[in-house]
Amino acid sequence: MGRLRDATPGRVYVDCATCKRSGRYTVASLIDRYGADISTLDLLRHLTASCRYQRAPGAPPARRYEHLCLAAITLPPPARKIPPVPPGTPYTVEIWRETGGNVELHLATIYPLSMAKAAFDVACLEWPTHEITLRDRARIIERRERPLRSATG
Repeated sequence: MGRLRDATPGRVYVDCATCKRSGRYTVASLIDRYGADISTLDLLRHLTASCRYQRAPGAPPARRYEHLCLAAITLPPPARKIPPVPPGTPYTVEIWRETGGNVELHLATIYPLSMAKAAFDVACLEWPTHEITLRDRARIIERRERPLRSATG
């Protein structure tokens, strides 16, 4: 069980299927009221204390046809950790097949042109016998042609 301080800002929902009661609270108002160190289970018990079907902690289990408080707490979803996408279009560094004219290996998708050119230069050093391109979608920005083979080698 987490603590209320771990919840992201937003709304907390408390719903009970048995008595059809529901409540909506902001995380900030709950922190002001109960403190940030309260556990979510204790918070649920405080918020549903007036429910006639609520059972005290340690009470005997409900009998077969007795109603139970089925209150559930829903915390705000955690913030997404998706890095922002830079503006503009990405550049790609690719190695081409000797025959067939298609991409053999897609090395990188990079946004700033300066970093893409640096990656292209490193790829030219690592694959000295391959054709390598630096492209912006279909437009070729830089191309290193395949070196010619010598007749003796």
